[in-house]
Amino acid sequence: MSNPKPGEKVIKGLTGSEGIAIGPVLVVDEKRKRIQPRKIKADAIYVHLQRFAKAKAAFLKELDELTLNLDKKTAEILETQKHIISDREIEKKINSVIEVELYDVEYAIYGTFNEFIERLRESGSELFQQRIVDLENLRDRLILLACDNDRELEIEKGTILVLQDISPTDLVTYHEKGIKGLVMDKGGVTSHAAIIAQSLNIPCIVSTKVGVRHASNSRKAVLDASSGELILNPSRAVLTEFKKKIRDLNKAQKAFIKAGERSETKDGFPFHLRANIEFQQELILANEFKAEGIGLLRTEALLFGGMSKRSEIEQDKYYDSILSGMSGPVTIRLFDVGGDKLHSQTPDENNPFLGWRGVRMLLDEKAMLISQFRSILRCAGKYPGRIRILVPMVALVEEVVQVRKVMEEVQKALMDAGIPIDESVPLGIMVEVPSVALLADKFAKEVDFFSIGTNDLTQYALAVDRGNERICSLYQQHHPSVWQLIKATVKAANENAVPVSVCGELAGNKLGALCLLGMGVNDLSISPASIPKVKEVLTSRSMLELRDFSEKVLDCSTTEQVHEVYGSWD
Repeated sequence: MSNPKPGEKVIKGLTGSEGIAIGPVLVVDEKRKRIQPRKIKADAIYVHLQRFAKAKAAFLKELDELTLNLDKKTAEILETQKHIISDREIEKKINSVIEVELYDVEYAIYGTFNEFIERLRESGSELFQQRIVDLENLRDRLILLACDNDRELEIEKGTILVLQDISPTDLVTYHEKGIKGLVMDKGGVTSHAAIIAQSLNIPCIVSTKVGVRHASNSRKAVLDASSGELILNPSRAVLTEFKKKIRDLNKAQKAFIKAGERSETKDGFPFHLRANIEFQQELILANEFKAEGIGLLRTEALLFGGMSKRSEIEQDKYYDSILSGMSGPVTIRLFDVGGDKLHSQTPDENNPFLGWRGVRMLLDEKAMLISQFRSILRCAGKYPGRIRILVPMVALVEEVVQVRKVMEEVQKALMDAGIPIDESVPLGIMVEVPSVALLADKFAKEVDFFSIGTNDLTQYALAVDRGNERICSLYQQHHPSVWQLIKATVKAANENAVPVSVCGELAGNKLGALCLLGMGVNDLSISPASIPKVKEVLTSRSMLELRDFSEKVLDCSTTEQVHEVYGSWD
């Protein structure tokens, strides 16, 4: 929205979950209680141990009750919260602080959780910073239950909730009370709250910074999460405009679901729209929007609790559930841990995005790599011709050679053991480091396919840390340098007859999808929710128009020029 009317105020943030909401505003501005270290006497130890035990039991019961009425995706996230609350090391530490150090239950909980929080805070990682919010909310909820000081929040149905941050548990509770939108001053687009908001179809924006402060005196608002705006005290004209947009969105979604299977440009050039997913429950939306398989299956969620024999069994079940739950090809990315991903053996690093992550970690932790290869290749034996394996964070040709060698060794061991496998499973790499794009012709001779990850490719091409608020405006996925790296990759792929796809956020917006198809990339993998809008825009244009558009984009020298070209062309 531009040029707000008198009385209106626009708060900007990042899109956590797309959609539009109109409703009354409720601001929650709770200052966390500061817990002071308070000593107890020996005869009070049992009482404080019991208060913690009861608080833990009550919290787990809350989570169990919430899970009963939720979709599986949201329930899985709450299950993660349960694992944290039930962690034996956390319980042992809290009990020790009470029994040995003789501190009260409030401080025992507070201090124990803060040890973990400080480790994450010192990492400087964007994802770790988002997980801090989750741990703080778990900590504070336990303290409230231990102190028997819980407070219910009165919420009017249809409310747009504005707050600093929120725990997954509270968000689900507020959803059941009827909230229609969510605005968070903190958090990021990959925070648990944002993921749950998507799952519950709650429009959500995050990282507004000043939402709580400015919304306190507002009674009504329009939340345009798709453009990252909260419009406070909207005029009658604005309300009318957005009510129409909501009706149009509902109508468009219903029409898309009823539409045919056509995935080709106006003049008959075919394209493929696949889904990026991590949780089995996301298959529901992917199937509903007719995704042509899975272009990126993230597997890091399997690492909760660490790698073990049990986790390999869980991998088998997980991969089987994905393959049986959807038709079409499935591209499984190997564990992309390290850097901004949690892992018990990841060291503290000053620059985690440039450090021990992705394939670098996998080649050092061979047991983890071999375990995943075993599970994927066993699954490929049950579903021949459907699985592809993707290697993350590749920067050197030598890394690909080493990974392929491990894969071939695992294939031979499985065959020697009489286990059926698919011997021709393709091995590809993520093109997300500029060195790979620049030497794509060399890499093409070592791999079976390319998958361009535009999120990291943008970050590394422009030397921009997405978690740094001072320079986040420099993170520009439409920047000409990114397009030139994509062009170089596509050219090398075509010359070497290597299939190429794009699985980053760039493919999920209209400008990006149009330009990519015009450049010859007809295989896009995006979030399931983005499929309708991308399919609609691609089917409305001819390949001749798309090629003309991509040529104009490739001739630009600034992101602003790219947007101007799109604005005049669209």
